[in-house]
Amino acid sequence: MTWPHRVEKYGLEEAIAITRFENKHRSSLVALAEEYGLNCELREVETVDAYFDQSTLDAGIAAAKAISEYVPELRYDLYSAGESKKQFRVSGDCVGAIVYDAAQLSSYKLVTQIFEVLVNEGINLQTETLVTKIDRPCDKSGWIVQTPRGSILARNIVHATNGYAQYLLPPFDPLIKPTRGIMTAQLPSKSLSDPPLDRTYSFIYGSGEKFDYLIQQPPYDGNKLMLGGGLHQDPQPNTFDDGDVPISLQSYLFNQLPKVLHWDNEGDVHRRLSMCWCGIMGFSKDELPWVGAVPENLGGGQGQWICAGYTGDGTSSTCLSDVRNDECVTLCGCGCDDGSW
Repeated sequence: MTWPHRVEKYGLEEAIAITRFENKHRSSLVALAEEYGLNCELREVETVDAYFDQSTLDAGIAAAKAISEYVPELRYDLYSAGESKKQFRVSGDCVGAIVYDAAQLSSYKLVTQIFEVLVNEGINLQTETLVTKIDRPCDKSGWIVQTPRGSILARNIVHATNGYAQYLLPPFDPLIKPTRGIMTAQLPSKSLSDPPLDRTYSFIYGSGEKFDYLIQQPPYDGNKLMLGGGLHQDPQPNTFDDGDVPISLQSYLFNQLPKVLHWDNEGDVHRRLSMCWCGIMGFSKDELPWVGAVPENLGGGQGQWICAGYTGDGTSSTCLSDVRNDECVTLCGCGCDDGSW
């Protein structure tokens, strides 16, 4: 959601509060990683919004200046086309860039190591356990979670299934849409590996959903370029199927890298694509996440909670609960986030 849209829909004070809340997530995750000693390749970096459309850049600059006026603790630096090409190694088609503070981490390492901490604290983690139904017992004391391996009685349930929320909560069908995201791991050219990039990137081509995003892996993993996106190219973005990676989207992301970055001294072009996969994200109707109690009219009731509908933002593939393991069942689902936010 853009700053003007947010101000128009919620008013200036609420837009300021939402923006400040969003930007606290970075420092909160940094503090979490430090507290528990998580080795998740976390680093605070700048991110580059590289624009390839002048009118969209003009709108981005106007929004950045407005945010800086009302949320002065946020910093936005503006770069011309020439400055962007020289400093950020983008292609000559870039018309300018906006740079601000961000961070990068390995989402997989973050989540698995947090789960390790929780299991050591006594959490009962059941993987590959499909929840088929949630029922109320006759005395309405909690909830019965039905699985093929047996049933579980819990006082609290946290729905953290993101794009799959409507499977157990059908009224969420129009509220959170399963949305396919495509990720690739590609081998860099020499111009992008010696030295590697030191920032994360978004490549913005026009209004709406016309953008892609990129981070670079550490040297031990060959400095692979992790390029994701292509949502504006997807013929069927709203789907539950994460096993189908359309060839057209693979081809789009494969061919896009030399168009957005300064590309020189590549080896065998046919070996560039190392991996390609997709995952299902959850896009909420109002572009804001659902966090809190699930009311009865949406399929919930007392003791049911939800944390879902992140609309693709950040490390949005899991939710953790601090409710004791004898009282709570957390239902988790995964996305295909690239690991930057």
